[in-house]
Amino acid sequence: MQRPRLPKIAIGRCLARLAKGDDMNNELHRRGLLAWAGLAALSGAARAEDKPKAPTLEPVALDAPLGKRLDGEVVRLSDFAGMPVVVFFWSSWCPVCRTELPEMERLQLAARKERVRVVGINGEEKDVFRKLHRGLSDKMQMLHTYDPDQASNKAFAAPNSIPYTVVVRPDGTVAYTVSGWGEGQLAVIIRHINEALTAARAASAPDS
Repeated sequence: MQRPRLPKIAIGRCLARLAKGDDMNNELHRRGLLAWAGLAALSGAARAEDKPKAPTLEPVALDAPLGKRLDGEVVRLSDFAGMPVVVFFWSSWCPVCRTELPEMERLQLAARKERVRVVGINGEEKDVFRKLHRGLSDKMQMLHTYDPDQASNKAFAAPNSIPYTVVVRPDGTVAYTVSGWGEGQLAVIIRHINEALTAARAASAPDS
């Protein structure tokens, strides 16, 4: 069966003139929002996800680790202060993870990393991650780290199963979590990113 297309990323009524990637990126960068449309392309999948369950995680510490770079530097949530962060736990042996990793990258490309950061945390050893990194770092905009000690898993109360995705608001509160993956999940993630960006924009606006 052919894989459904992702919802088109747009802003309000600008969908028609955002057909080209450059225009879309410029508009998203200017407004700092990830509006989405075209959910019909998902063939009505996962409508039950329209009202996802409230997240069970407590606020994440702003210095929570997000894995390590190849040089050993620890990436932390505070490195992306002021923006929503999507944390994607995965491993190369997980077929669902390998399938959904490109969709996380598409999300990062649409959102622009100046506004939203997508971090893929690989749970394998450094030697394995080094081989993976050769093919990922030059082709992807999302940030890739590795976490063999599972420090990030503990910080985000990640379950033993993967993939596991967490959407964190700029203040460290958790907007959404999901274990596994379904055809409607990306649309739900985008909605929560939209809400986080809108709330942050409202909070930073000067009092009228």
